[in-house]
Amino acid sequence: MKNLEKKVTKNLIKDYSNLLNGNSFKDFSIFVENKSNPFEIKVHKSILSSRSPFFNESLRQESLSIFLNQFNKKEMESILSYIYYGNISFENQENLIQLLEISIYFKLNLLKEIIQKKILNSINYSNFSNFYSKIEI
Repeated sequence: MKNLEKKVTKNLIKDYSNLLNGNSFKDFSIFVENKSNPFEIKVHKSILSSRSPFFNESLRQESLSIFLNQFNKKEMESILSYIYYGNISFENQENLIQLLEISIYFKLNLLKEIIQKKILNSINYSNFSNFYSKIEI
């Protein structure tokens, strides 16, 4: 039974990945980076609103787009891969605090918990000051 469940999960991840990376049925645009030269990411309202309280609240208006200039393309793509199919890339310790802030912004509580645990497990004597300097108090 576990193999079947893994297969179902793999297929679900593949299907949602195809949705995110394809062009079918996308009904909403997220613009990131700067307003003079924004980068557009097309997405599905239903998926965003079902996975993120931030988007659930924001998408209640009849708008076809949102501008989030506080985020860059890479950050937004990383969060969208988590929203769509539960995958998040922890490339290095440098982006953990940034991802934590983004997870808080989008009200992704499970992701926030995952990142907090990752940060706690990553802190040691040699990198403590690096983490501490990035935290805004």
